[in-house]
Amino acid sequence: MGVCAGVKRDGTSCTVIVEPPKTHCWWHDPDHASQRKRSAAKAGRSKPNRELADLKSKIEQLAEDVLAGKVPTGRGAITNQVYNTLIRCFELERRLKETEELEGRISAIEQRQSFSTKRGGRSW
Repeated sequence: MGVCAGVKRDGTSCTVIVEPPKTHCWWHDPDHASQRKRSAAKAGRSKPNRELADLKSKIEQLAEDVLAGKVPTGRGAITNQVYNTLIRCFELERRLKETEELEGRISAIEQRQSFSTKRGGRSW
């Protein structure tokens, strides 16, 4: 096993372990460049902050309309419940992304740990 030959954005060497005959991890492998670009573009289009800003604006407008008597209180309450469900969905999505990121980081640490102990390195 070897270490990725790639260089991170901060200029330091990548430390991800790769299986021979590969010399680069997925993030630095030139063969995956187009797939990484597509994934980055897709992530950029999702704009969860825009979704939250739009939802906040709708909730504020709903509150104003209920207080002004433009929307009946019962209908406003039901609409607010639906908005609360959306907020819970946003929160669940955020937690899932966080968990996936942490799993990836833990996996990379475990790979490095496994590599270190096989080469006579320190075991935790």
